[in-house]
Amino acid sequence: MHPSHSLFSDTYFTARQRFLHAVEDKGYALETARHPLSSRFPAEIATDTVRIGPDRARRVLFVSSGVHGTELTTGSGIQLGLLQEIEAWLPADTAAVFIHGVNPHGSAAMTRTDENNIDPNRNNLLSFETLPQNPDYDALHDALCPAVWSGPERDAAEARITAYIDENGFEKFSRKVLAGQYTHPDGLFFGGTSRCWTIANFAGIVARHGAGADRLAIADLHTGLGEYGSLEAIRRDTAPRKGAASSEISHVASDVLDDVACTMEPIKVILEFGTRPIDHIVTMHRADTWLKFHGDPHTPLGRRIKSELRDALFCDDPAWLEAVYTQGVSGCRAILEELTT
Repeated sequence: MHPSHSLFSDTYFTARQRFLHAVEDKGYALETARHPLSSRFPAEIATDTVRIGPDRARRVLFVSSGVHGTELTTGSGIQLGLLQEIEAWLPADTAAVFIHGVNPHGSAAMTRTDENNIDPNRNNLLSFETLPQNPDYDALHDALCPAVWSGPERDAAEARITAYIDENGFEKFSRKVLAGQYTHPDGLFFGGTSRCWTIANFAGIVARHGAGADRLAIADLHTGLGEYGSLEAIRRDTAPRKGAASSEISHVASDVLDDVACTMEPIKVILEFGTRPIDHIVTMHRADTWLKFHGDPHTPLGRRIKSELRDALFCDDPAWLEAVYTQGVSGCRAILEELTT
């Protein structure tokens, strides 16, 4: 078995302990931001940060995992491997900052969102006074998030979604749903009405470690979009590719780099690794949202939903793990080379 397979964990708690042990073994200093609701879990949940390289650097690369809790275990595995290699790649005036478990509550609870059902990748607004509108999502909210997950009510919900897709096409459906919304706290991809703990903490970490640098870059590790096992590098510092599923997504976590005063524009890249078809992923997020507000995670149905949600965003397949790790390391190194050129 390829050694990269052993870097991936099955839960946030295992991944965090392995990350902490690796940091300790390397002798790096660790910063820990304990989540305010940590006491609700059997072990501490926190965002852990380690800086590799000089305390003051002209260029800083951030590598982040777990903005979406369901995607933490993939990003953590890549970070764990990079910890062993990246110091040798760094020029004298460059630092790398690993931020592990950006959204620790979602990571520990195996859900995409934070403790308030806020999607951190839709929460990074400069102002919440005038919130973005998404009428397409509003029209479908009750169908996307029905109060009952089986029987005639669910069948009626699916029929409404099918009718929308038949009329508008699946591409528009995925773009509009994924774009996020700010009017339904119990809905999908809810961006919140104020800055959440996850984004406030993330922005603070980036501000502290980016202070005084000439240029910043980020490799934000995600899963879901794209072909199975393939890397899709989504640039947040250039115009999005027309028609892409992510083209209408805004207010994402990696844009916190824009808040740091630097002489050069930041390099912002989301490294997205394909898992399952997007319609299946959306269905599993719908199921998980139903479970939060109407179900019980400790029932057979609740456990099945959590298991299938995990499998939708993390593929426990040797070929997938090897492809993701290899491309993840290469992608991070390419961003570092762009930053230091």
